[in-house]
Amino acid sequence: MSSAGEKMEQFHVPGDLDEARRIQVDIRRKIDENPNVFDINPALVGGMDISYGVSSAYAAVVLVGYPHLDFFSRVEARGAIEFPYIPGYLSFREIPPLLEAFSLLPDPPDLILVHGHGYAHPRRAGLATHLGYLLKIASIGIAGRKMAGMHAREPGESRGDSSPLMMEGEQVGTILRTREGSVPVVVSAGYRTTLAQAEEITLACCRDTRFPLPLVLADRAAARMRRRCEG
Repeated sequence: MSSAGEKMEQFHVPGDLDEARRIQVDIRRKIDENPNVFDINPALVGGMDISYGVSSAYAAVVLVGYPHLDFFSRVEARGAIEFPYIPGYLSFREIPPLLEAFSLLPDPPDLILVHGHGYAHPRRAGLATHLGYLLKIASIGIAGRKMAGMHAREPGESRGDSSPLMMEGEQVGTILRTREGSVPVVVSAGYRTTLAQAEEITLACCRDTRFPLPLVLADRAAARMRRRCEG
């Protein structure tokens, strides 16, 4: 799934929060040491999401053509829940089933849209950044709400209106109105993308939906799989 010449990183479930924090800090350091940004002109964009059951996580990845958003392929996988839900550490809970689903894709996407934060994270290494780093695929984070410690004014009511998302005195993302009349989403760069690219591509992938279409399709597919398996 990695780009040509790049080896996919191995994923490790940490034993405690101190180890998890060290992993995130190390990922951010490695990215900052090699800050080249992909010249993104994606042909295939992937969206992924997870639906949680009683003791299993159901992951779906949907690929669409870009910019027309025509359906290309979909894969689904069931995985164990290996890490508790702790804000700021979502990567360690969601990445294992997402990697299971990614391993089933016949063709890797050029870019992945992740339902979670990227640079907009206390250690600047949220789910979108972490997953993109592992796969060596450019990524963008799109979340439904701010994390603790983030501040932003409400953007205008029109599609495309935005306002800076601040954390610890730094702009870490954007609050973006993707559909008139809908609550805005939180957009941030993930792995090897810029905030400007993240805003442009997110908006282009939102036609009549609050979230980008690949994420909407992945969310529906994961929920259907959970219902099939658990009723």
